[in-house]
Amino acid sequence: MEKEKIKNWLKEPFNLALLGVLIFAVGIRLYYFSFTLGQGLWWDEAAYGSLAKNIMHGGIWDATDLIIGEKGIRPPLFPLIWGFLVSIGFGESAVRFLLEFVPSVIAVFFVYLIGREFYGKKVGLISTAIFSVLWIHLFYTGRLLTNVPALSLLFPSIYLFSKALKTENGINGKYFAFSLILAALATIVRYPVGLIFFVYLGFLILTLRTDLLKEKKFWISGIFGMIPLWIFFLINYVRVGNIFPALLGSDYVQVVNEKIGFYVLNFIPTYLTTTFFVTFLIGLVIVVLELFLGYDQIRKSQKLRGHLLLLLLFIAVYGYFVFYLRGAEDRWLMPASLALVIFSGYGMGKIQDFLKKYGKKFSSLIVILLLVWGAYAQINFANDLIENRSTSFLQLRQGFEWIKENSAEDSKILGAGIQAYSIYYAERGYVSFTSNESDTEELAKETDYLVLHGFTKPPEFVERYVQENQDKWALANVFFFDEAKTQPAFIVYRKI
Repeated sequence: MEKEKIKNWLKEPFNLALLGVLIFAVGIRLYYFSFTLGQGLWWDEAAYGSLAKNIMHGGIWDATDLIIGEKGIRPPLFPLIWGFLVSIGFGESAVRFLLEFVPSVIAVFFVYLIGREFYGKKVGLISTAIFSVLWIHLFYTGRLLTNVPALSLLFPSIYLFSKALKTENGINGKYFAFSLILAALATIVRYPVGLIFFVYLGFLILTLRTDLLKEKKFWISGIFGMIPLWIFFLINYVRVGNIFPALLGSDYVQVVNEKIGFYVLNFIPTYLTTTFFVTFLIGLVIVVLELFLGYDQIRKSQKLRGHLLLLLLFIAVYGYFVFYLRGAEDRWLMPASLALVIFSGYGMGKIQDFLKKYGKKFSSLIVILLLVWGAYAQINFANDLIENRSTSFLQLRQGFEWIKENSAEDSKILGAGIQAYSIYYAERGYVSFTSNESDTEELAKETDYLVLHGFTKPPEFVERYVQENQDKWALANVFFFDEAKTQPAFIVYRKI
């Protein structure tokens, strides 16, 4: 019976197309995943990794300024899982696979489910095809950061939220509770994702769902769904006397610029590249018009509810970074990518509907060509970016791993901008250069290794200090930017 069901499912051309898109999404991610094997970590990656190593080693670096500072601003769930995986024997590549690759594929699949839920199979399929090649998602799938895993929790939360409120009246308490659980977990993975709670609240207010206030299961499932956040707040309060130190302690949320950050909107065409950006604009205009003209029917129309929920997500994310923080990096805006690709898919679907009068096959061919052309631009962009960045910070990795292999466990390293790398790669203590030469000389007495590298410039006197104290510091190893070994990237000195 199961084989018969599978055969019948595969007979439908649409299902074959969906299977092809999902296989392609997995395949292209596997291909680029191979580029990440052995690549160096960026500072933020190493910071999360240091927190993970500190957890694995029982908090032996708790007193360092790095761990104290990073604990205050970094969400705890990602390094906690990372530390657990390392403690049971998983290496960095396996951790990257489980924490980035698998969540990346999950996010792709839920783009389809959300698109289908709101707009039907066609828009769901087109949106998934766009998201499967979205360069920013491909690129950060290879980085041990919180952006991709947060989406793998956020997107299922949005899907379940839409299912919970699918009917005009009442609520599905089970879906609602699990939606909030996933949103809470996503927030503890990456704090700005917590904007989704304001999106949900705004949706309930704008759809006039005051009837839910009278339902016990709304309150019970809501309180139950927030359990991960209640636990998070309680732990913070017991530990530091503040339920949310990153937010309420003003260390995490800081305004980037004095002027309103309208430049952040430039990330939209950058994300989508030309073809998908054009179809996004078409979709966005149609969404706004349909929502305006049919607002009184929103509680009866799943499509209009989808318009509103995705539009609120788009506004919340971009509004926060444009008007409040007034600045952003490209990856900070990834939660809004759901709205970008689905509106783009919706616009492409409308183009196909318009062209059907010239023939169904012709309209389908145009959509396929748009997808192929857009995908080509996305993959080209992703390929160049992934290849160019695959060797960035590699010498830091090589240098600190060498120190780990050639030093005692109680050794200390002196350098500039080395905190996260010393703990993550070398698993050794560190001492940072000061701006005062005499203080640095005193600190040098407590250290066993001194490093200079091309990623953070040390105080001006340091190179002179090393040259004048060759009787104290011996050159131990050098790692280079170039194969010809003419450009030193990382220099290790050992105390004599």
